[in-house]
Amino acid sequence: MAQWSGVPELQPNGSPRGAARTDSETGFASLPQMSRRVGLLGGTFDPPHLGHLVVAECARVELGLDEVRLLVAGDPWMKKTTLSPDERVAMARAAVAEDPYLSVDDREVRRQGPTYTADTLAEIRAEEPDTDLWFVLGEDAAAGLADWKRVDEAFALATFVVVTRPDSPVPDASILPDEVVHLEIPQLEVSSTELRERFVDGRATRYLVPVGVDSFVRSHGLYGATDGATDVATDVRGQDG
Repeated sequence: MAQWSGVPELQPNGSPRGAARTDSETGFASLPQMSRRVGLLGGTFDPPHLGHLVVAECARVELGLDEVRLLVAGDPWMKKTTLSPDERVAMARAAVAEDPYLSVDDREVRRQGPTYTADTLAEIRAEEPDTDLWFVLGEDAAAGLADWKRVDEAFALATFVVVTRPDSPVPDASILPDEVVHLEIPQLEVSSTELRERFVDGRATRYLVPVGVDSFVRSHGLYGATDGATDVATDVRGQDG
């Protein structure tokens, strides 16, 4: 297993990837072919929350990615969702609306039937053959990789990045590819399950989810949420003297 070290990847000829090449016919050095580095953060995003954005930003900065795409699952064969695919895509777009380095990929939502990562990665690879793909997943998802369909195909199409948190156990190495990257991120105690419950119960959710997501959920009455709670603010200044 590999830890991210910032060391440039080597080409088959032993030179760093992205280094200048020498044209065999002219003898002159040519400009490097700069491939884009794109992160793919998959999930149901039911709803998307700040934990998702922290993972995306840590991956972008610490792995030197040009962009991170939230890959919204359509009909994930291993997990059930609460809201429709279109609603989850809309929330994901609201979550990244203010960040030029984040975007939403809805191809799995548009695909009919169960979605498999191997199919998604193969499709993106065919569309963008010169793009370096980095597939980002959490420890819980990594622990279940042995049950994924055609997981070896997925491993061959992208570099897998397993997000870990301080003092958390590392997934079993036997189910991970040799070149997996482990990325440690800050500990954030927030989950989509808890957020759905908070929306239902009318409890505070702002700053646990992006403001745009909070407004979208409440304005559309998703998860049983009401529209009023997002604007409630009590001024307690001066009450204690």
